[in-house]
Amino acid sequence: MVRCLFAALCSVLTFLSWSGDTAMAQAPDGARVFLVLDASGSMWGRVGNQTKIEVARETIRSLLKDWRPQDQLGLVTYGHRRKGDCGDIEVLRQVGPVDADALMAQVNGISPKGMTPMTASVKMAAEQLKSSEGLTSVILVSDGVETCKADPCSVAAELKKADVKLVVHTVGFDIQDRQAAKQLECMAAATGGLALSAGNAGELGKAIGQAVEAARQKAPATPPSPPAKPKAEPKPEWNLEGSVRLAEGDDPLVGKDYIVWVFYKPAPRGVDPEYVQTSNNSQIEAELAPGEYLVQVDVGSVKFKTTAKVEANKMNRLDVVLNAGRLALRAKRTADENQKGDVFWEVTAKSDDSIVFNSYDAETSTIVAAGKYTVSMTLGAAKQTRDIEVVAGDTTAIEIVAGVGRMQGSIVFAKGGPALRDPFIQIFAGAEPVENETSVANAYDSAPKFDLAAGVYRAQIKSDAVDRTFKFEIKAGQRLNIEFPLDAGIAAFDAPGVDTIEIKGAGRDIYGERTNVTTLYEPFANFALPSGKYVVVAIKGDARKEAEFEIAAGQRTVTKITLP
Repeated sequence: MVRCLFAALCSVLTFLSWSGDTAMAQAPDGARVFLVLDASGSMWGRVGNQTKIEVARETIRSLLKDWRPQDQLGLVTYGHRRKGDCGDIEVLRQVGPVDADALMAQVNGISPKGMTPMTASVKMAAEQLKSSEGLTSVILVSDGVETCKADPCSVAAELKKADVKLVVHTVGFDIQDRQAAKQLECMAAATGGLALSAGNAGELGKAIGQAVEAARQKAPATPPSPPAKPKAEPKPEWNLEGSVRLAEGDDPLVGKDYIVWVFYKPAPRGVDPEYVQTSNNSQIEAELAPGEYLVQVDVGSVKFKTTAKVEANKMNRLDVVLNAGRLALRAKRTADENQKGDVFWEVTAKSDDSIVFNSYDAETSTIVAAGKYTVSMTLGAAKQTRDIEVVAGDTTAIEIVAGVGRMQGSIVFAKGGPALRDPFIQIFAGAEPVENETSVANAYDSAPKFDLAAGVYRAQIKSDAVDRTFKFEIKAGQRLNIEFPLDAGIAAFDAPGVDTIEIKGAGRDIYGERTNVTTLYEPFANFALPSGKYVVVAIKGDARKEAEFEIAAGQRTVTKITLP
């Protein structure tokens, strides 16, 4: 999906660089743009395989790559610091020359939490721009309806009246609420801006690109025409409407989460209820025969059961209150470094230790019933847990910093020499072994990569008769490249007519016996041995013959032996 988003933005930015004629002439001194970004709790909702806030971050990152130096940009966001606070609006960056790294650091630090005071946020941005000369535009990116008792249409009209240069472009992201769509359209129409919509990552990149291009154009000579009077909506083709709320008095979950409604006909005890229909609309619009129904609503990790009664010749309503909250999870490698993939989350209920949610995404979200939970995050060999409580109607945002470094190993026969084929490496915590210890990570690889929590470790490497252990230390955020020279080589045998080969140490113990290393059977494969002297015993039936050979580190030694 992100690749699609990049492709869409690249095509938009290529278009912006053309110097040919356009419908409106380019402004010679550049544009001044305030981007207003929704960071309300609903931005933890998912679009495809990503959260909306992830998509927004990637879109802004791509946009900044080719930002024109003559254009200025500022950033306002809302709902990112406090839950349930309509005053949670912040100017993160005043309009000015773009420092892409600094701006992205602020965008990456946004963690959605609260309400949607989009009207007040646009007003704040407009007032900041009022004293500016030349083109002034606000681009509002929002995924939902105004939730702070403001009138977007009238406020937008007042802002335009106070500053005729002001233009507000709106981008509705994954909007399915008719009221939210109308609010965004009205704000744009009242100021002569574009009302754009996006349902996925690629469309979001394209829509923001269109808004930026419009912001770079000279304003039209005539003011925008007033919006046409709305047409009367046709009579609905359904007789049951409904919505889902996290808590009593909360806003409906509209276009923000995947909601499944399943209807059944009641049945006597011991008899399975009769299935009627399923709907995947966030706001149910169903046509049902009059009667009583059993209803199951699945939202995130919550399965809620209720009943509904449908009466003839009227519009019936079913409003479901889940008594649930949103749980947003974000994993970071270090305090300053985000993680991409290779994370495992597990959420278990404190009440019965049942697993209610798991995910392999570094940044994810779900809806869970209000209550106490244990959140476990595994990143590579690092594992952390946190006890949390989810309150109905709230977004509980959990950010866990794994504090890991990346160890990149290179397993070779000798320093600077050739690599082994699929050696087995185990990583143990601590400088010294302890009884019954288990490895924190392992792999069959000559170039293993491990994400490890800061600390001291031992790498035990085995291949055939080679068994070596190396100590190392890694710090959080470190990229540690280690070569593991095993001081070993390869033994090969040219032994025609031989069935069995025994490899023994060259020395003898106190009993006069040599140490057995291994036994090989025909056909004889290459065998890794630590450097040193050895004895090979060739056997066929009762016939035996010994020969000495020596292994040099990083070399292959071929020993020829024939039976008499």
